[in-house]
Amino acid sequence: MTKTIGMIVPSVDNSFFANLASNVEKELASKEYDTLICSSENNAEREREYFKKLVDLGIGGCICVSGLTALPEDLIPADYPLVWVDRIPESVRPVPWVANDDEEAMEQATLYLIEKGSRNILLVPGYSAETQESPRVKGYKKALLKMGIEVNEDYILKRGGKKSSEIETAELVSTVMHKGLKVDGIITSSDRAAFGAMVALSKVGFYVPEDVRLISFDNSPYTTMSSPSITAIDRNPHELAVKAVELLINLIKCQKTEIENTIEVSLVKRDSTR
Repeated sequence: MTKTIGMIVPSVDNSFFANLASNVEKELASKEYDTLICSSENNAEREREYFKKLVDLGIGGCICVSGLTALPEDLIPADYPLVWVDRIPESVRPVPWVANDDEEAMEQATLYLIEKGSRNILLVPGYSAETQESPRVKGYKKALLKMGIEVNEDYILKRGGKKSSEIETAELVSTVMHKGLKVDGIITSSDRAAFGAMVALSKVGFYVPEDVRLISFDNSPYTTMSSPSITAIDRNPHELAVKAVELLINLIKCQKTEIENTIEVSLVKRDSTR
Protein backbone atom coordinates (compact mmCIF):
# COMPACT_ATOMS: atom_id res chain seq x y z
CA MET A 1 0.00 0.00 0.00
CA THR A 2 1.09 3.55 -0.70
CA LYS A 3 1.43 6.41 1.76
CA THR A 4 -1.76 7.88 0.36
CA ILE A 5 -5.00 7.90 2.34
CA GLY A 6 -8.48 8.25 0.86
CA MET A 7 -11.13 10.44 2.41
CA ILE A 8 -14.77 10.14 1.34
CA VAL A 9 -17.10 13.05 2.15
CA PRO A 10 -20.73 13.62 1.13
CA SER A 11 -19.86 16.93 -0.56
CA VAL A 12 -17.09 19.51 -0.74
CA ASP A 13 -19.36 22.56 -0.95
CA ASN A 14 -20.55 22.04 2.63
CA SER A 15 -18.44 24.18 4.96
CA PHE A 16 -18.26 21.55 7.70
CA PHE A 17 -17.16 18.72 5.41
CA ALA A 18 -14.70 21.02 3.62
CA ASN A 19 -13.24 22.14 6.95
CA LEU A 20 -13.04 18.55 8.16
CA ALA A 21 -11.31 17.39 4.96
CA SER A 22 -8.86 20.29 5.11
CA ASN A 23 -7.92 19.43 8.68
CA VAL A 24 -7.53 15.73 7.83
CA GLU A 25 -5.28 16.62 4.90
CA LYS A 26 -3.08 18.84 7.08
CA GLU A 27 -2.85 16.25 9.85
CA LEU A 28 -1.94 13.48 7.40
CA ALA A 29 0.63 15.72 5.71
CA SER A 30 2.31 16.27 9.08
CA LYS A 31 2.75 12.50 9.22
CA GLU A 32 4.05 12.35 5.63
CA TYR A 33 0.87 10.93 4.09
CA ASP A 34 -0.92 12.30 1.04
CA THR A 35 -4.72 12.60 0.91
CA LEU A 36 -7.05 11.70 -1.94
CA ILE A 37 -10.39 13.41 -1.30
CA CYS A 38 -13.49 11.86 -2.89
CA SER A 39 -16.94 13.49 -2.92
CA SER A 40 -19.82 11.02 -3.00
CA GLU A 41 -22.31 13.84 -3.69
CA ASN A 42 -24.69 12.16 -1.22
CA ASN A 43 -24.97 9.19 -3.57
CA ALA A 44 -24.76 5.76 -1.90
CA GLU A 45 -23.72 3.91 -5.06
CA ARG A 46 -20.99 6.45 -5.77
CA GLU A 47 -19.66 6.00 -2.23
CA ARG A 48 -19.53 2.23 -2.68
CA GLU A 49 -17.69 2.68 -5.99
CA TYR A 50 -15.13 4.94 -4.29
CA PHE A 51 -14.45 2.25 -1.68
CA LYS A 52 -13.79 -0.27 -4.44
CA LYS A 53 -11.49 2.13 -6.31
CA LEU A 54 -9.48 2.99 -3.19
CA VAL A 55 -8.83 -0.70 -2.57
CA ASP A 56 -8.06 -1.45 -6.23
CA LEU A 57 -5.59 1.45 -6.42
CA GLY A 58 -3.76 0.25 -3.32
CA ILE A 59 -4.67 3.36 -1.31
CA GLY A 60 -3.43 2.77 2.25
CA GLY A 61 -6.68 3.35 4.13
CA CYS A 62 -9.81 5.47 4.26
CA ILE A 63 -11.41 8.05 6.52
CA CYS A 64 -15.07 8.25 5.61
CA VAL A 65 -18.06 10.49 6.35
CA SER A 66 -20.54 7.90 5.16
CA GLY A 67 -24.08 8.15 3.87
CA LEU A 68 -24.54 4.37 4.03
CA THR A 69 -26.83 2.69 6.54
CA ALA A 70 -24.53 -0.33 6.70
CA LEU A 71 -21.15 -1.40 5.32
CA PRO A 72 -21.56 -4.39 2.95
CA GLU A 73 -19.36 -7.29 4.10
CA ASP A 74 -17.92 -7.84 0.64
CA LEU A 75 -17.21 -4.20 -0.20
CA ILE A 76 -13.66 -3.99 1.18
CA PRO A 77 -11.22 -6.53 2.70
CA ALA A 78 -11.78 -7.25 6.39
CA ASP A 79 -8.32 -5.92 7.27
CA TYR A 80 -8.51 -2.73 5.19
CA PRO A 81 -7.82 0.30 7.45
CA LEU A 82 -11.07 2.24 7.77
CA VAL A 83 -12.28 4.93 10.18
CA TRP A 84 -15.75 6.43 10.30
CA VAL A 85 -15.99 10.12 11.15
CA ASP A 86 -19.20 12.02 11.99
CA ARG A 87 -21.54 9.24 10.80
CA ILE A 88 -21.43 5.59 11.87
CA PRO A 89 -22.95 2.95 9.57
CA GLU A 90 -23.66 -0.53 10.90
CA SER A 91 -20.91 -3.05 10.28
CA VAL A 92 -20.17 -6.69 11.04
CA ARG A 93 -16.49 -5.85 11.52
CA PRO A 94 -15.50 -3.45 14.34
CA VAL A 95 -14.74 -0.13 12.64
CA PRO A 96 -13.22 2.63 14.81
CA TRP A 97 -15.16 5.87 14.73
CA VAL A 98 -14.93 9.44 15.94
CA ALA A 99 -18.00 11.65 16.11
CA ASN A 100 -19.89 14.17 18.13
CA ASP A 101 -22.78 13.06 20.31
CA ASP A 102 -25.36 14.48 17.89
CA GLU A 103 -28.28 13.36 20.02
CA GLU A 104 -26.96 15.24 23.06
CA ALA A 105 -26.00 18.26 20.93
CA MET A 106 -29.48 18.51 19.45
CA GLU A 107 -31.08 18.07 22.85
CA GLN A 108 -28.88 20.91 24.14
CA ALA A 109 -29.85 23.18 21.23
CA THR A 110 -33.57 22.43 21.56
CA LEU A 111 -33.60 22.96 25.31
CA TYR A 112 -31.84 26.30 24.84
CA LEU A 113 -34.55 27.50 22.43
CA ILE A 114 -37.25 26.36 24.85
CA GLU A 115 -35.53 28.19 27.69
CA LYS A 116 -35.52 31.34 25.53
CA GLY A 117 -39.30 30.99 25.08
CA SER A 118 -39.75 28.98 21.86
CA ARG A 119 -42.36 26.23 21.89
CA ASN A 120 -43.01 25.56 18.19
CA ILE A 121 -39.61 24.53 16.84
CA LEU A 122 -38.93 23.40 13.28
CA LEU A 123 -36.12 20.90 12.81
CA VAL A 124 -34.13 20.44 9.58
CA PRO A 125 -31.91 17.49 10.58
CA GLY A 126 -29.96 17.06 7.33
CA TYR A 127 -29.66 14.51 4.55
CA SER A 128 -27.68 11.31 3.98
CA ALA A 129 -27.42 9.04 0.95
CA GLU A 130 -29.34 6.25 2.64
CA THR A 131 -31.87 6.33 5.46
CA GLN A 132 -29.68 6.41 8.54
CA GLU A 133 -31.56 6.77 11.81
CA SER A 134 -30.96 10.37 12.84
CA PRO A 135 -29.65 10.90 16.39
CA ARG A 136 -30.49 14.58 15.95
CA VAL A 137 -34.17 13.77 15.62
CA LYS A 138 -33.89 11.64 18.77
CA GLY A 139 -32.30 14.52 20.68
CA TYR A 140 -34.93 16.98 19.45
CA LYS A 141 -37.80 14.73 20.53
CA LYS A 142 -36.13 13.98 23.85
CA ALA A 143 -35.85 17.68 24.67
CA LEU A 144 -39.47 18.41 23.75
CA LEU A 145 -40.80 15.54 25.85
CA LYS A 146 -38.55 16.53 28.76
CA MET A 147 -40.18 19.97 28.72
CA GLY A 148 -43.73 18.61 28.33
CA ILE A 149 -44.12 19.65 24.68
CA GLU A 150 -45.90 17.26 22.33
CA VAL A 151 -43.88 16.05 19.34
CA ASN A 152 -45.49 17.04 16.03
CA GLU A 153 -43.95 15.21 13.05
CA ASP A 154 -45.01 18.11 10.79
CA TYR A 155 -42.24 20.14 12.43
CA ILE A 156 -39.50 17.68 11.38
CA LEU A 157 -38.62 18.69 7.82
CA LYS A 158 -36.98 16.10 5.57
CA ARG A 159 -34.65 17.21 2.80
CA GLY A 160 -34.56 15.28 -0.46
CA GLY A 161 -30.91 15.96 -1.22
CA LYS A 162 -31.65 17.00 -4.81
CA LYS A 163 -30.76 20.67 -4.37
CA SER A 164 -28.41 22.68 -2.17
CA SER A 165 -29.11 22.76 1.55
CA GLU A 166 -30.06 26.45 1.55
CA ILE A 167 -32.51 26.10 -1.35
CA GLU A 168 -34.18 22.96 0.00
CA THR A 169 -34.41 24.43 3.49
CA ALA A 170 -35.91 27.64 2.14
CA GLU A 171 -38.51 25.65 0.21
CA LEU A 172 -39.39 23.48 3.21
CA VAL A 173 -39.68 26.43 5.59
CA SER A 174 -41.77 28.36 3.04
CA THR A 175 -44.18 25.43 2.75
CA VAL A 176 -44.59 25.26 6.52
CA MET A 177 -45.16 28.99 6.86
CA HIS A 178 -47.75 29.04 4.06
CA LYS A 179 -49.59 26.19 5.77
CA GLY A 180 -50.07 28.54 8.70
CA LEU A 181 -48.21 26.42 11.26
CA LYS A 182 -47.03 28.49 14.19
CA VAL A 183 -43.24 28.69 14.26
CA ASP A 184 -41.10 30.47 16.84
CA GLY A 185 -37.86 28.48 16.57
CA ILE A 186 -35.80 26.68 13.93
CA ILE A 187 -32.77 24.38 14.19
CA THR A 188 -30.94 23.63 10.94
CA SER A 189 -28.34 21.01 10.03
CA SER A 190 -25.84 23.56 8.71
CA ASP A 191 -25.12 27.26 8.45
CA ARG A 192 -26.08 27.31 4.77
CA ALA A 193 -29.41 25.75 5.67
CA ALA A 194 -29.84 28.50 8.29
CA PHE A 195 -29.42 31.17 5.60
CA GLY A 196 -32.12 29.45 3.55
CA ALA A 197 -34.44 29.47 6.55
CA MET A 198 -33.88 33.21 7.10
CA VAL A 199 -34.62 33.99 3.45
CA ALA A 200 -37.87 31.99 3.58
CA LEU A 201 -38.94 33.68 6.81
CA SER A 202 -38.29 37.20 5.49
CA LYS A 203 -40.43 36.53 2.41
CA VAL A 204 -43.47 35.99 4.62
CA GLY A 205 -42.69 38.88 6.95
CA PHE A 206 -41.03 36.97 9.78
CA TYR A 207 -37.63 37.93 11.13
CA VAL A 208 -34.86 36.45 13.26
CA PRO A 209 -34.81 36.73 16.25
CA GLU A 210 -37.83 39.02 16.69
CA ASP A 211 -40.33 36.39 15.51
CA VAL A 212 -38.31 33.19 15.19
CA ARG A 213 -35.17 32.16 17.06
CA LEU A 214 -32.60 30.25 15.02
CA ILE A 215 -29.78 27.79 15.76
CA SER A 216 -27.55 26.06 13.21
CA PHE A 217 -24.99 23.28 13.34
CA ASP A 218 -21.36 23.77 12.20
CA ASN A 219 -20.41 27.30 13.37
CA SER A 220 -18.63 28.31 10.16
CA PRO A 221 -17.16 31.85 9.89
CA TYR A 222 -20.32 32.90 8.05
CA THR A 223 -22.34 32.70 11.26
CA THR A 224 -20.58 35.80 12.60
CA MET A 225 -20.87 37.64 9.26
CA SER A 226 -24.61 37.09 9.01
CA SER A 227 -27.09 39.70 10.16
CA PRO A 228 -28.16 38.77 12.73
CA SER A 229 -25.21 36.63 13.74
CA ILE A 230 -26.27 33.01 14.15
CA THR A 231 -26.18 30.94 17.32
CA ALA A 232 -24.48 27.68 16.37
CA ILE A 233 -23.31 24.29 17.57
CA ASP A 234 -19.53 24.16 17.12
CA ARG A 235 -18.70 20.54 16.23
CA ASN A 236 -14.93 20.98 16.60
CA PRO A 237 -13.86 19.67 13.16
CA HIS A 238 -10.17 20.09 13.98
CA GLU A 239 -10.32 17.66 16.89
CA LEU A 240 -12.49 15.28 14.85
CA ALA A 241 -9.83 15.28 12.12
CA VAL A 242 -6.89 14.84 14.50
CA LYS A 243 -8.56 11.87 16.20
CA ALA A 244 -9.63 10.28 12.91
CA VAL A 245 -6.06 10.41 11.60
CA GLU A 246 -4.69 9.04 14.87
CA LEU A 247 -7.10 6.09 14.70
CA LEU A 248 -6.26 5.33 11.07
CA ILE A 249 -2.50 5.46 11.62
CA ASN A 250 -2.94 3.09 14.56
CA LEU A 251 -4.80 0.67 12.31
CA ILE A 252 -2.13 0.90 9.62
CA LYS A 253 0.58 0.19 12.18
CA CYS A 254 -1.50 -2.61 13.77
CA GLN A 255 -1.52 -0.79 17.10
CA LYS A 256 -4.27 -0.83 19.73
CA THR A 257 -7.19 1.32 18.62
CA GLU A 258 -10.22 2.48 20.59
CA ILE A 259 -13.45 1.82 18.68
CA GLU A 260 -15.72 4.52 20.15
CA ASN A 261 -14.43 8.10 20.30
CA THR A 262 -16.56 11.17 21.04
CA ILE A 263 -15.56 14.80 20.54
CA GLU A 264 -17.36 17.44 22.61
CA VAL A 265 -19.44 20.20 21.02
CA SER A 266 -20.22 23.67 22.31
CA LEU A 267 -23.16 26.04 21.85
CA VAL A 268 -21.94 29.44 20.66
CA LYS A 269 -24.64 31.98 21.55
CA ARG A 270 -25.23 34.92 19.21
CA ASP A 271 -27.92 37.38 18.15
CA SER A 272 -30.25 34.91 16.43
CA THR A 273 -31.48 33.63 19.80
CA ARG A 274 -31.31 36.74 21.92
